[in-house]
Amino acid sequence: MSIEHLLAQIAVSAVVVFLFVVSLLGLALGLALMLRRPAALPFIALMNRWVSTRRALNPLEAERHVAGGAASTRWFGLVLVAIGAYAAVVLVGSFDVSRLALLLKVDPRHSLASLLLEVLKWLLVVGGLSAIGTGLMLLFFPHAWRRVEERANRWYSTRDLELAGDTVYMSLDRMVEAHPRAAGGVLFVLSLVAAIASGLLLFSRR
Repeated sequence: MSIEHLLAQIAVSAVVVFLFVVSLLGLALGLALMLRRPAALPFIALMNRWVSTRRALNPLEAERHVAGGAASTRWFGLVLVAIGAYAAVVLVGSFDVSRLALLLKVDPRHSLASLLLEVLKWLLVVGGLSAIGTGLMLLFFPHAWRRVEERANRWYSTRDLELAGDTVYMSLDRMVEAHPRAAGGVLFVLSLVAAIASGLLLFSRR
């Protein structure tokens, strides 16, 4: 059995188990809404408690100024060129994807693992070439590199995105509170269908 086949089986089994467990919880909540409203509604209110992330994320919004490179960056550029060139040459010349795939007991031509290894190889090669380019800029074009640093160190606020994710939407909860039996019936039926489907998938393979 190949590695990708085993991983696919594990992923499918995990999804089916998750759906089965969630559908059982949905059945229980649907029954509670239909038969025990006084107990179910406070539980839903407790689970819907709003916890704001604005205060926790405030430190991430603090603007920080990063100092530019020091005079010794040219030595660092030389190190980057040497390491990047060595890594790129070694990866292109010695990183044999087919041999590594055979060691992992997967098909070296038609398998997901070999494709991922090939992508990883060329990503590392591109990283080595990027290190060479960065080193050359530090060595011969320090002013151009300083402009790149200034642009890369520019501060962008994510507060608008936080506000969108920090807004409370309670329309569905209000509908459930107004019509608990109907909402419980719909939830029960949908959860029953999901439980039967996921249960058949889960237990028919055993």
